[in-house]
Amino acid sequence: METMKISNRQIALMAFDRLRREDKKDSALKLARCLIQGTSISLGIGDIDWDIDMAIQQCGGEPRTGYRYTAYFHFNRETEMEKERYDGIVKELYG
Repeated sequence: METMKISNRQIALMAFDRLRREDKKDSALKLARCLIQGTSISLGIGDIDWDIDMAIQQCGGEPRTGYRYTAYFHFNRETEMEKERYDGIVKELYG
């Protein structure tokens, strides 16, 4: 199986598109703000953070657990995934 490296920023953008399509505006806005202003997002245990975490995971990202109940997803890193999985995610989101 062929693997490829995907920018975490690209994964976050796909997660943003997923959140918008699911009409989760607050979650999409928080993710967009973090994409524009910072290099990572800190996710806690609230509903908005949970939606963002799940969208990132569905798009192939893996937020890393930090201190206590917090997870972090760094936009300036890369995630390795199978090409078939990436193509499936892109096809599901964008047709």
